[in-house]
Amino acid sequence: MRLGKLMVPALCAAAALAVLAVVAERSSAEDAVIEQRHEAMKGMGGQMKIINAYVEKGEGDPAAVAAAAMQIQETSGKIPSLFPAGTSMEDQPGDNEAKPAIWENWAAFQAAAAKLGDLAGATAAAADGGDKQAITDAFTALGKDGCGGCHSQFRQKTS
Repeated sequence: MRLGKLMVPALCAAAALAVLAVVAERSSAEDAVIEQRHEAMKGMGGQMKIINAYVEKGEGDPAAVAAAAMQIQETSGKIPSLFPAGTSMEDQPGDNEAKPAIWENWAAFQAAAAKLGDLAGATAAAADGGDKQAITDAFTALGKDGCGGCHSQFRQKTS
């Protein structure tokens, strides 16, 4: 069977459009998960501000601290799912601070997310106890070893 002269270019164009559709779909899915993780990180930052306001300024109360810490703990369990392969700053440049080291050291990344959750739980427990110094100490560890422990290895600050 012989294809007409116009048929070959038409088939090539159709194939090219199909490939572009797959690439666009993949990029859209990756953009969506990157946006989800940005929102999760912003949410945890907001919870950290609530705790910090109590520790630094005496604003709020231990119950608000405990609720904020529990929210961080819950979000920490979702972190690995927010970093699928193909979403590093090299794979998806732009508003993306995820170093390739995440996927090169996946077990360490998962451990860092788990540690964040453990430290958030310890902060909630300290808040339940009501001792401001214990809350401050737990919050300091949460920021330094939880958030900072992950960011220092796996985040490239772009702004």
